[in-house]
Amino acid sequence: MLDRELAVVFDGSLEGFLCIVFAHYYDRINPLAIQKEGQYQNTLYSEEFFISTDFDKAARVQKGIRRKISMQAEHYVNYAFWSENESCYMDIFRYLQLGFKLGKSVDCYLQEDCVLAVHKLARYVGREVHLLSGFSRFAETKQGVFYCSIAPKNNVLPMLAEHFSDRMMNQAWVIHDKVRKQAAVYNGEHFVIGNVPGDVNLEYNDKELQVQELWRTFFNSVSIKERKNKKLQRNLLPLYFRKSMLEFIPPKKEK
Repeated sequence: MLDRELAVVFDGSLEGFLCIVFAHYYDRINPLAIQKEGQYQNTLYSEEFFISTDFDKAARVQKGIRRKISMQAEHYVNYAFWSENESCYMDIFRYLQLGFKLGKSVDCYLQEDCVLAVHKLARYVGREVHLLSGFSRFAETKQGVFYCSIAPKNNVLPMLAEHFSDRMMNQAWVIHDKVRKQAAVYNGEHFVIGNVPGDVNLEYNDKELQVQELWRTFFNSVSIKERKNKKLQRNLLPLYFRKSMLEFIPPKKEK
């Protein structure tokens, strides 16, 4: 097959994206634009082409990144991919192209726009994952499943699910991304991610409600009014994280 300049569409998964990289080197497809399925906008200058996800091909590309570039490059790609930046796919694609040419030294070429962009996106996503790993709040429902809701700026649900599947490996839980209407459901052995409504009705058990009230009491009692520094607090704990944090949610008034 000759080199073809195409607007490439994929299913939105990391594996699907890696298959685009595979198609570039093995099928000589040169993407002019990369879009998730359902978000593609037709252009006059290119041909549209859908690339299916093949997990074997994706695994070969991932192995190639580790072997020919570096483990650090794999980390940058994995984190930058889940950002909500519209240009991230082409930035990551060009970063990998350069990485396969230069090897592990690619991360020193910060004068290249794609390298700098991928580094910035990876740090941005990584910071949100780090903060949510500590600020996420789980509450026990009457069914014994622990539920946590989040509203992240980036699509960090897969990485959070990986984190909590190691940390809470013997407990069934659900992490609900209300922004993207997705949830990671863990049964004590493995997790799956699927689409769910943005709002769900949950009933917590009596013990959980008691713990919540005790935590609110503790949080308020240790607070020193004269030493409040709202600016510093917002820097350490951005406002959008607080929507799902018990200590910042006023208790429901009894009817």
